[in-house]
Amino acid sequence: MKQGLGSRAEALDRLAATVNQPLDLLVVGGGITGAGIALDAASRGLAVGLVERLDFASGTSSKSSKLVHGGLRYLEQREFALMREAATERDLLRRLAPHLVEPIPFVLPVSQRVTRAKFGVGLWAYDALASFRNLKIHKHVEPEEAERLVPALPKGRVRGAYVFYDCKTDDVRLVMENLVQARRYGATVVNYAVVRGLDSTGGNCVAGIEDSVTGETFEIHAKRIVSATGVWADRVEEMARPGAEPRLRPSKGIHLVFSRDAVPIADAAAFIPDTDRKRFVFVIPWLDNVLVGTTDTPHEGSLDHPVVEPADRAYCLDALNAAFDLALDEDDINGAYAGLRPLVAGRRGSTADLSRKHSVYEIAPGILGITGGKLTTYRRMAAGVVDRIADELDAPGRSRTRWIRLGSRKVGPLRAAVTRRGHRLGIPGASIESLVRTYGDRALEVLDVASETGLTEPLADGHAPIAAEGVYASSAEMAVHLNDLLARRTRLALIDRMAGLGPGSKALDVMGDAHGWSVAERERQRAAHRADVELERALPLAAPRSTGEERRSGTA
Repeated sequence: MKQGLGSRAEALDRLAATVNQPLDLLVVGGGITGAGIALDAASRGLAVGLVERLDFASGTSSKSSKLVHGGLRYLEQREFALMREAATERDLLRRLAPHLVEPIPFVLPVSQRVTRAKFGVGLWAYDALASFRNLKIHKHVEPEEAERLVPALPKGRVRGAYVFYDCKTDDVRLVMENLVQARRYGATVVNYAVVRGLDSTGGNCVAGIEDSVTGETFEIHAKRIVSATGVWADRVEEMARPGAEPRLRPSKGIHLVFSRDAVPIADAAAFIPDTDRKRFVFVIPWLDNVLVGTTDTPHEGSLDHPVVEPADRAYCLDALNAAFDLALDEDDINGAYAGLRPLVAGRRGSTADLSRKHSVYEIAPGILGITGGKLTTYRRMAAGVVDRIADELDAPGRSRTRWIRLGSRKVGPLRAAVTRRGHRLGIPGASIESLVRTYGDRALEVLDVASETGLTEPLADGHAPIAAEGVYASSAEMAVHLNDLLARRTRLALIDRMAGLGPGSKALDVMGDAHGWSVAERERQRAAHRADVELERALPLAAPRSTGEERRSGTA
């Protein structure tokens, strides 16, 4: 039996039946905060439903910097309590999801003595706020060691570097593991279920829902509703309380993705200070690629379709080229994405100065909202809001999520078991490691699908995901559209120049067969996915450069 999210059709039927037996809690929003709330509430024994208007994690929760971290740069904002909380949650998540939350050294290059002193003081404070229980205490290394950790650093330019430790993750898969665990505890979750109205005037709360796949409408009844809708929080509040003052000032962050040939780094990330803009640029090894970002600019455009503007690309390219003496241009970009941070409006000034703290507030009787915060602290945020709801409902018990594993208990034995089965099926080592990293214990279920279908070849040429993952995503993870598979269940839309649609791609055929799509529907799905990626990147999909065409550095 697949231990995923269950049948989407059955989930819709269960939610429609709440007219006779209301839920204890309906969660609106299927990002990391909503998923965390659903798991926390369901694990306490509450009857829980969750609806997401698009795909799970399709908003901010798939567009982050992929870091579970203490927030070193929040030192300047004096967010000491937030940093301590984040460091504690980071270490907890590393234990709960060891296949997903991976420790990684960060290299902070030093080129001047004054900056060495400044960074040294800051890193001692960073370790102190974590009660000196960081993954490792920071250290200063000589130039040779810095250049070994980050080969892209220009030889002889730096005076050394500080090395400190944080964690990286796959943000979407962290959302999925929370949803899967919530489902195991009895929650009903469904995507592409749009809230069209909210009402709490008759005692219980009622949400009007439209299934955007079929167009059918129905109502969900619940004792309490929580809106965990990120940058759309104001829009949802307007449904229940017309004329409500906006609470958010969205901020846009963008990231570019490069091959490791283009940006040569080892297994350490680089934390490059941009003194002109008083920011840092992350350079992170991620899914065998290199992630570079991020910007932090006020956003007043579309909440549904934030775009990587030419100025955004230029900023990241300029910072990268200056730090590493490269001559990269737009043709070297493998992927790009833009995300919006739901920052709670406060004092005036740039969005970079706004706090990453979260806010819980009443929208209407029985309807709460939660927004703000950061990926690392989602579990603590969820526990707090469920505490409040549990008190109102006289529900027994406290949060259990600090003890609930998220997809894997021991990575070593799991990797050995997946390797043995994978080798028998002829699956290469890179794909085996990808299965472990992506699914944890459920990697064995994906191998069951591979064995049954024979779909053991790559989903897209040159990448680790295998074709069987398309079947598994459709049957066990509610992947409805081609974009769900390529942008979120796998991350090919982020790391592949052709967004998973290049020659040899099996994604469309696998999804089409799983859902019974006609030829016309397959072409519509292909066109929709391509348009979505090109809109976000603000670049046309392009075939990879040949080796001879690639430009690596200013001295090449």
